[in-house]
Amino acid sequence: MSSRCLHTLGVVALLAAGLLSPATAARPAGPQAMLRAVTAPAISAESEEKLHAAFEHLYNLEFTQARTLFEQIAQAEPASATVRAFWASAILYEMLAQQGSLQAQLFVSKDFLKHERLPPDPKLDREFHRLTEEAVRLARRRLEADEQDVDGLFALGLAYGNQANYLVGVNEEYFRGLRLGEKAADYHEKLRKVRPEINDSSVVLGIHDYILGNLRLTQRLLLFFLGAHGDRERGLEYLREAAAHGEFLRPYARTLLVVTNMREGNLERAANLAAGLRAKYPRNPIFALELARLYRRLEQHAEATRVCQSLLAELIAHPHNPRIVGLEDALLELGLIEAAQGQWERALQSLAQIGNLPEVDRHTWARALLERGKIYDLLGERQKALAEYDKVIDLAVDIQFTRPALNYRERSYQVEKEKE
Repeated sequence: MSSRCLHTLGVVALLAAGLLSPATAARPAGPQAMLRAVTAPAISAESEEKLHAAFEHLYNLEFTQARTLFEQIAQAEPASATVRAFWASAILYEMLAQQGSLQAQLFVSKDFLKHERLPPDPKLDREFHRLTEEAVRLARRRLEADEQDVDGLFALGLAYGNQANYLVGVNEEYFRGLRLGEKAADYHEKLRKVRPEINDSSVVLGIHDYILGNLRLTQRLLLFFLGAHGDRERGLEYLREAAAHGEFLRPYARTLLVVTNMREGNLERAANLAAGLRAKYPRNPIFALELARLYRRLEQHAEATRVCQSLLAELIAHPHNPRIVGLEDALLELGLIEAAQGQWERALQSLAQIGNLPEVDRHTWARALLERGKIYDLLGERQKALAEYDKVIDLAVDIQFTRPALNYRERSYQVEKEKE
């Protein structure tokens, strides 16, 4: 995996809130409850609870409800830079979700660098930059008054992290994103020295160390002379710490651990983490889709089928707008699961249904046609296979589908598979 693709690990989930951590259960009573893990100025108990609720909506991909709550919190807490940084993170998450940039397999292959991004929604794009500028301005003002201000350190590190993720995930500016990621880590390292018990700071530090620790030696040497250092194992330890003890970023850290475990081949561990996220956020179809894929790779086909069929039912009953995961994604995965079990006819039927969907994603349809061609080749039905490959070639949506279709047209998939 390239260094640029590794840097995009921070884009997978962006930010989340979840259940209160054990430390939060002991938060002080009264109208001015301390937002324990993050902000220096006490915010109201009502705002704190709304912040948890806002992230709960965000991680279930309920963007309208999340935005409404973030706006209310920001109005009630004009001095909090962290609230603005959190809100900007939520807006960025929504933009990336609309682009289809959050599915984990993009981060464990080279597909992210090939991934065709839609232009960001102009309104969301403006809102993201406005909120980021507000967060930076408030944070710097606080740090000018007190260089150890917790709200200022956390918010400025988070804001730079948001900007890094924007540059990588939206603009594809990988080097600039890496440099801003370095600045984000610097502020959270300072925060950790002041308040080591703030485990949420471990997320930025974990991403930073894991990415730099996975670069090739020549790249690491270059960054060393530029003042950038990283350690893969330390990065993983930071992420585990945040996943176990973080307050607002605990689910974010767990999502990143799904990705890192997938990348490193620890599929069982990744599946266990993904199952926990799916249980916690049942209305987020991304977690269900990733879990089905992991079960398929683990050859736990019954579990994979169960999750995939549940996802299909959820998508039919509660379609997301914008469509983050479509019926075509679930049908493609179901077809792949059936093919992995040798259920060729069922797989062909599941994959064929994709072409009948309204406004079907053309990339997914091309992948489905390619898979149908491969199945027909395995069944010895060469003419039917050629017809499917021709459809892929005619669609011409992406070279990653067109090239194998051209290859299999010249030499059947069955022959290629027997050579492996």
